[in-house]
Amino acid sequence: MKENDYDRKQNPDQARIMEKKRWFAVVNPASASGRTGKLWLTFREKLEAAGWVVEYVLTSGPWEAVSITQAALERGERRIMAVGGDGTLNEVVNGFFSVDEALRQEAELAVLTYGTGSDFIRTLRIERGLDSFLKVLNRAEIMPVDVGRVEYENIQGEVLTRYFLNVADVGLGAAIAGKVNQTGKVLGGKISFLYASIKVILSYRNKIFKCLIDGETVIEGRLNSVMVANGRYFGGGMMIAPEADLADGQFDVIILGDFSTLQLLRHLPKIYRGSHLKVPGVLVYRGRTVAVQSRDKLMLELDGEQPGFAPVKFSIIPQALKLWR
Repeated sequence: MKENDYDRKQNPDQARIMEKKRWFAVVNPASASGRTGKLWLTFREKLEAAGWVVEYVLTSGPWEAVSITQAALERGERRIMAVGGDGTLNEVVNGFFSVDEALRQEAELAVLTYGTGSDFIRTLRIERGLDSFLKVLNRAEIMPVDVGRVEYENIQGEVLTRYFLNVADVGLGAAIAGKVNQTGKVLGGKISFLYASIKVILSYRNKIFKCLIDGETVIEGRLNSVMVANGRYFGGGMMIAPEADLADGQFDVIILGDFSTLQLLRHLPKIYRGSHLKVPGVLVYRGRTVAVQSRDKLMLELDGEQPGFAPVKFSIIPQALKLWR
């Protein structure tokens, strides 16, 4: 047999092997205060040295990861790697929901987290960085996870839709996220969020809310926040929903009542430990749909970003994405 005939016969098998090892990476070079961009080529070299084939595109601005992900899926990529922080992951997830459902059901998502907050992977008990991510790839364990869908209003009053994997918040948490995004995260995730939390708590005033879960009003009055959780952590390590499950088909809804500034500051450390659920005035519910209404201007936060305002309606999409973990 001629050598080129042998190679030709081997090529189909080699192609299938290469396809199994192939990923398309959506990389946010600005995440982690620019460190992701500086380290990405080193990360890629190590991934390929471990046998993975990685094509990639660098994002150059907000919301660009959505269109990059959408285009990649539509041209046939089936394994998408989100490289960056929780905000990057949120955009990539929205890219998945910008294509036909049939394409999305075929596709898989992996998360190489190198952002500041790194809250989503805490629920998966995955550490930040490349070494931990290589372990995820080697395990090749894929789980179907729920995705949150939210309808909200933008500044012009138009109703828009967005998707999220981790935690959404209406009230105090959204104001804190805005402060963090405004002041930056050069101090790291936990310290930056803690500093912003204290600053915002000192000036924040509770608002009038109405919250409905699965169509029934559960509370109406002056409240601090309503948090709608698919994952367990937000705010740089706060365990806001310690019993949340990414694949149970329900949100964990944490409602903070009409807490004073002093009460909030006193109980803030408990949120990092997940022991705040026993504090009087903290209410916990589960449900498939959550609606928040208010006559006040309530800001919405999704995975650390601020897309708009209440009124908002959340709904769970059970096991909508295939996630490597």
